[in-house]
Amino acid sequence: MQVLYSSLHNLDLNQDEPVRKDIPSDFGSFMQSYIEFATSSNDTTREYTVRDKNRTVVSCLSDLFCDVLKQGDIVTDPVVPDSMSDSIALKLLDAEKSAQERVQGMSTIQKGSIVQALIKDDDTYSYVIAKVEHKEWFEGETLQKNFGFPNENKVWKSAVIGLSIVADAVMLSPIRCYINTQAKYWTESFLEVDEAKNDTTNTLAVMKAIDKVLGPLRNTAPIDYYNLRNSAIHELQTEQTLNYPGFVGGLLDCYCPTEESVDTATLKEKLLELPTEGKFDTQFHTDPKAIKNLKKVKISVSPTIDVLIREAQNNWEESFRIHEKSDGKSYLMIRCEDEKTLRMFPKDKD
Repeated sequence: MQVLYSSLHNLDLNQDEPVRKDIPSDFGSFMQSYIEFATSSNDTTREYTVRDKNRTVVSCLSDLFCDVLKQGDIVTDPVVPDSMSDSIALKLLDAEKSAQERVQGMSTIQKGSIVQALIKDDDTYSYVIAKVEHKEWFEGETLQKNFGFPNENKVWKSAVIGLSIVADAVMLSPIRCYINTQAKYWTESFLEVDEAKNDTTNTLAVMKAIDKVLGPLRNTAPIDYYNLRNSAIHELQTEQTLNYPGFVGGLLDCYCPTEESVDTATLKEKLLELPTEGKFDTQFHTDPKAIKNLKKVKISVSPTIDVLIREAQNNWEESFRIHEKSDGKSYLMIRCEDEKTLRMFPKDKD
């Protein structure tokens, strides 16, 4: 990976403009770690699309990218790139000020800096924007308050935008964003992008992925199939911010199969591979309504009788047992708590 251009701006909501900082050579390891975090296969990113190519950030990216390419991937004249990165940093500062005004008295926008970098990996170009941690500390001798970077650097928010030139026009690939909070100013006011996949489509797509992987167990290990599927449904019907790898781990890491043939490690591996197909994001807010029709599980008892389980519950099989009589016939026993139903059928004395 080659960093073609980079910049660092300190953001202070009490100032009118961001403060550009020169990047010393010994700060390179910090910059590298920020870029690697943003460009890695982050487990908690979402995909977004550009709302309007004439917006501030997108327009600045296009101009900066074109200027760097004209210089042959070696920035000898940083005037245009610096001007564009200044505009992007100012856009973020304005967005943070507006967000702070809206949440005044309830929360505080995290104080930090904005790292920007145009990188080249093989023949692929990407622009990285990251909001990074900025802590307050006091000078040991003067006791004056200063701001700096902790030893363990943190990225609070990031965006990675793929760039390419097609027919002399700058093309942007879908943007992958990481956001550490529910604050939407990063995507709404700053980047001005829209979700490529919403919560409803994500929830439904994850459920389809679960069914795809667990499907073969339905005949070979039915108890494990229903246990795992119902646990997945239960999680997706719980309104929450879902981290897909964590969701998969919670489903399988501590699960003890009833059938020896069920390999939970293989199931986990298959489930974790599914996001690479691009069908859903790895982080989203669940939409229980998207799979409301999956609350019911139907079990066939005989050609004329089905048992319908109305809600997906963990350990639901504890209410069922198979009873084999001496005549060789098998019966499904269901724990019954309804007095009216108990009076409808004769008691078995066997």
